[in-house]
Amino acid sequence: MDIFNMTDEELVKYIKEVRSKLKGDLIIPAHHYINRDIVELADFSGDSYKLAVDVSRSKAPFVVLCGVRFMAESAAILAAEGQHILIPEIDALCPMAEMIDANVASLALEKIQSITAKEPAPVVYMNSYADSKSLCGKRGGSVCTSSNAEKIVRKYIDEGKPVFFFPDFHLGNNVAHNLGIKDELIVKVYRDISFEEGKNLREAQIFLWDGFCPIHQQWHAEDVHKAREIYKDAKIIVHPESQKEVVLLSDISGSTQKIYETIKNSSPGSSWIIGTEFTFVDRIKHTFKDKNIYPLLESPCSNMKKITLLNTALAVQSVENFIDGKGELLNEITVSEELKKYSKVALEKMIEIVEGS
Repeated sequence: MDIFNMTDEELVKYIKEVRSKLKGDLIIPAHHYINRDIVELADFSGDSYKLAVDVSRSKAPFVVLCGVRFMAESAAILAAEGQHILIPEIDALCPMAEMIDANVASLALEKIQSITAKEPAPVVYMNSYADSKSLCGKRGGSVCTSSNAEKIVRKYIDEGKPVFFFPDFHLGNNVAHNLGIKDELIVKVYRDISFEEGKNLREAQIFLWDGFCPIHQQWHAEDVHKAREIYKDAKIIVHPESQKEVVLLSDISGSTQKIYETIKNSSPGSSWIIGTEFTFVDRIKHTFKDKNIYPLLESPCSNMKKITLLNTALAVQSVENFIDGKGELLNEITVSEELKKYSKVALEKMIEIVEGS
């Protein structure tokens, strides 16, 4: 079968036929930022955390996860024994997750401890690779999501521990602001592991890695002001990976899933300006036609665009062939047992903190 010469309609038909033939042995989850044609054929969609949890609850032995690589890694960490996690495009990366690794994070922790004379608690955003999550598990830290980051950070600060938050500076900065941490006690950590000047390093409560999402960093305060002038009756909702001044000027901030649910549950005829990845905003506009949806800026994620109907069909075909004993799985994502072990420790710590609060 020559998949490369299929039309989009034929690719969709092929994917659905194979999934039907495999009778529950194959599922296709898709992140919210993936193209609409793939989300519409997916078994379920969601943000990175929801995808990992939903995959872990599935008994399907084969998963073609339509998202960037760290999402497939997160699913592999939580996957059941014998469950195979595939990604359609191995080079679909997350620039923010690429901005730090466990070795650099470990050096930053040692430097923070040498200055504060306290054992710092590492808190890593879900949008990270397995080595970073594993480091947090080994060092008594936690994973967090954009929805629960505030609870996680508060827990450690209440224990008197300085927090090293990575890789996203802006999410960490917004969390610190919401917790009322004084500006002089919020310290940026640069890529060379030097610290922001003019801060009280010894008493600092939170150290923020200088990482960012290239999409969410694009809009600024003037973009919010301009949007309000054009769409006077619209509410503005943005992702907390946005810069602090943008979040403060907006009506609501929240995770990708929160944005979706907020729009879904809003009144017919309501107007919304959304500050997040444009492919997602465009799909919301198409899905909820009874609402007026406008992007803060048209900013699609080029890495999410790498997931196409063609490479999704090729991944599905590799599952079909593998089951028939005719080949290997395409772009299977695996995580070593040690990384799995300590990543799960960090994930379980997150659940313990959130459910215990």
